[in-house]
Amino acid sequence: MTASKDQQVKAVVIGMALGVLAQGVDAVTSNKMALEFAFNYAWRRWSEARHFSSIKGHDPGNLFWIGLRKSERRVGACAAWDSGRWSAPYITLDDWTVEEALDLHADSEVTADDWIELGRLFVEYFKPEELQRSS
Repeated sequence: MTASKDQQVKAVVIGMALGVLAQGVDAVTSNKMALEFAFNYAWRRWSEARHFSSIKGHDPGNLFWIGLRKSERRVGACAAWDSGRWSAPYITLDDWTVEEALDLHADSEVTADDWIELGRLFVEYFKPEELQRSS
C-alpha cells in the first residue's frame, strides 16, 4: 500500500529531525523562508526523495514547514520538532539515542544513512548564525 501524502510528510519530518540531530545540531532558525529554502535545497539533492512521490511541486519546503509545525502534536513518532524562535528537533522516546531512533525509523527503502545524508544537506544550507550546535 502506498503511503498517503500526510504519512509521507510525517516520515520526512521525523527523518529530517533525526538527520539534523545526527549532525550535532540542536536547532535551526524558525524563519519560514530559510526553513523552506534549506529543505528545497536538500530535497533536490537527496537521491531518496524519489520514495516520497507526494512531496513535489515548485515548493516542497512548504509541505515540510507545515509538517514540522504539526510534529509536536503527533502521536507515535520517534522524533519531532519544537517550534519557537528556533526549530529544535528532539527524540520523543525516553533514553533513546539518535542512532537507535534512526534504526527504528529506517526501512528497506530509506536507511539510517540516507536520513543522515538528508540532514547533512539541510544543515549545509544554513548560515552559521541560523544554527545552534551541540557543545
